[in-house]
Amino acid sequence: MPAPNFPKGSPMAAPWFALFSAIPWSDVISHAPTIAKGAKKLWQKVANRPPTDTASPPESPPAIRPDERLAALEFRLAESDVRQQESAELLAALAGQNADLVRATEELRRRVRSLSIMLGLTFAAALTALIVGIARHF
Repeated sequence: MPAPNFPKGSPMAAPWFALFSAIPWSDVISHAPTIAKGAKKLWQKVANRPPTDTASPPESPPAIRPDERLAALEFRLAESDVRQQESAELLAALAGQNADLVRATEELRRRVRSLSIMLGLTFAAALTALIVGIARHF
């Protein structure tokens, strides 16, 4: 992947580039269609579900036999179980991606700490060299 051409004097170009280059984009891109498809399916199921009125209990018509009513309730329960399973799978996929991003962020934190230590040592060496140079001049 070629490095982007940042304008000269851009103060935040390097840190943002380092941040985004550490993210495993191939993993993010490879999982994106699965997550999008799962979210779309979940959204369609929720959107197509008829609204339930929780204020009043559902009225059962007197003409429905108890065994038919039981079969209808079992069917609704099975549909609910399927929706719950799909939601759990989607959440697991999102949790996996979140864990990947947390690992990438932790790696970036370690890199920033290492670079800060190296910068401090470089500054100390430069300051020492400056003091030695000034001392030799006098």
